[in-house]
Amino acid sequence: MKRLFPLLFACLPLMATAQDEKDDNTDPRYLTGAVTYSTDGKVEFTHEIKAPSLPKDQLFTLLKDWAEKRFQPNGKTVSKVVYANAAEGDIAVAAEEYIVFNSSALSLDRTRIYYQLLLHADDGTCRLTMTRIRYWYDENRDGGQRYTAEEWIGDDMALNKKKTKLAPICGKFRKGTVNLKDNLFQSAATALGQQLLSQQNTPQATAPAAVSTPAAAAPATVVTPATTTVPALPLQPATPLNASTELQEVSLAQLPANLGETAANGRMTLTADNGEEIDLKADNWGGFGQLFNKNVAYLLLAQSRIAANALLAQSDTYKISFYTAGHTQPSVVVECKKAMSQKMTADDLKSLNVQTDSTQTYTMYMGEVSRTLMR
Repeated sequence: MKRLFPLLFACLPLMATAQDEKDDNTDPRYLTGAVTYSTDGKVEFTHEIKAPSLPKDQLFTLLKDWAEKRFQPNGKTVSKVVYANAAEGDIAVAAEEYIVFNSSALSLDRTRIYYQLLLHADDGTCRLTMTRIRYWYDENRDGGQRYTAEEWIGDDMALNKKKTKLAPICGKFRKGTVNLKDNLFQSAATALGQQLLSQQNTPQATAPAAVSTPAAAAPATVVTPATTTVPALPLQPATPLNASTELQEVSLAQLPANLGETAANGRMTLTADNGEEIDLKADNWGGFGQLFNKNVAYLLLAQSRIAANALLAQSDTYKISFYTAGHTQPSVVVECKKAMSQKMTADDLKSLNVQTDSTQTYTMYMGEVSRTLMR
């Protein structure tokens, strides 16, 4: 796998969510439980994004930047950020866009959808709420028809009597809304990861790139937010690892630059905070970078690596250990505090020149480096 870390992936505007009429209308994603409600009976979708190491003010800034780029007037629809309060961590968006049900040279079946998106940032977490959803359908024919989500996409209207299939008319609104919601929340999570990692996508001209790279890959880019200048860590020459001495704490800059080769030729393991250990592959290693003046380490795991993903999901801290060939004791140990995780598709990674299995989905883990040890 060709590696290029820290990762940068695009947050593309979702101006329309297209539907394929051939889609299976019995997909459980759209059936009972797909539409959720607030305590006052309004259709409302919520989503939480966790970034344990990031404080409220930084998350607020990143979310506001994403929202201002994602929601803009385009000549046909008007979407914009209408409220932002940094002290409270609150952002409100008034959104208007199209859901396209079917498009051909002869016809265009779509609805205009209006909704409110509320974003709330707190220390280590942010919450997204999509609410006040309304539709304007067939607007070019006698003024069209207007509906609220409560009267149009609930189970009674949008599902058949047995609740096993989408209804012909209301069902397409329900499916389109659920897809838009999923894409919207994924866009926010993806953009948050993008902005955290790639406000600057090139290393500074006066300094080399990050301290460690996998074999046969470009050096990892040192990443900083747009308003902060963080000097790159100097690239250290490849240092022979001596597995015969005791582990000693060293600075990150003292680690060798060939950890990717060490993992490829020897062994690399992941140890959870409960002591459970699992082997990783060399191409799971992504290298080092900087994030908000903190050193971070990157791992990329396919979702099929169930045990490894479960281990990271359940751990607040973990260790990455590198073993030289023929040794049973680690030569380098990187201790991390989990900062953030981000799901990525093979297409996301392909756009970064990272070659992956097109049938797989992946999760990128960022860990704040708390301690580094070397023999």
